[in-house]
Amino acid sequence: MRENAERDVLAALKSSRLKRTLFRRVLRAARTRIRSRENLRFDRTRVFAVVRTLFLGLGRHLAEREVIGKRRDIFYLTIDEIFAIVDGGPEQTALFGDRSPSERIADRMATFEGYRETSSPPDRFESLGHPDDPGFTILEEEESIAGEIAADPNALRGLACSPGVVRGPVRIVRDPNNPGHLAGHIMVAERTDPGWGPLFPLAIGLLVERGSLLSHSAIVAREMGIPAIVAIPQVTTRLVDGEIVEFDGQTGVVRRVGERSGEERE
Repeated sequence: MRENAERDVLAALKSSRLKRTLFRRVLRAARTRIRSRENLRFDRTRVFAVVRTLFLGLGRHLAEREVIGKRRDIFYLTIDEIFAIVDGGPEQTALFGDRSPSERIADRMATFEGYRETSSPPDRFESLGHPDDPGFTILEEEESIAGEIAADPNALRGLACSPGVVRGPVRIVRDPNNPGHLAGHIMVAERTDPGWGPLFPLAIGLLVERGSLLSHSAIVAREMGIPAIVAIPQVTTRLVDGEIVEFDGQTGVVRRVGERSGEERE
């Protein structure tokens, strides 16, 4: 695909030797910078892993001292709060007052559970001010980058990001740790991150509710040659696990073509 695109551009510039030379130089520089960007992202991810391991170790230490319940509870505290607990004394009193770290953690757990019951935010919105500022306001909510949901109940439209026509049953995945059977299925997700990487090669296609041409889902799908569409409004709720769909990763159109397969109904 890349070779074909490069050949097409050079053919279109065949009348100008200067433009062909400039194109090759810009292309070479772009590839170098993109490679450097991805290397930086990889190194940054490695640093995140080290820091996460350090805080999990600290969480285990605090759990053993019965300061918190479990080691992973440490992720419900801010860095300042964690350091205040370690230092103890006035710093901890200033941040927690009469409350214990476990009580603070319980409050935040309840808050996060409440988020699960709320609807997802819009794909894009404009805001004014800083979220911590009392005057912070959302100025305008915009529609999905994919536009309006198709009027046809059997059709959905999103942002084409990796070409290819695929037909098969969908598998709606909400937790990458429990994806279910993906072989021969089209994976459907609200969003993905690097933790979903091992699932991509198992699926024959990818449909994602959120994202853009430069989102994780789109980039990985293109790298692996997996047909994909992103930014499909409400795809995780409009499609039913196991139903048959067909989509074109070059046009961004998804169509229902059948009921759930016999295997899925059993």
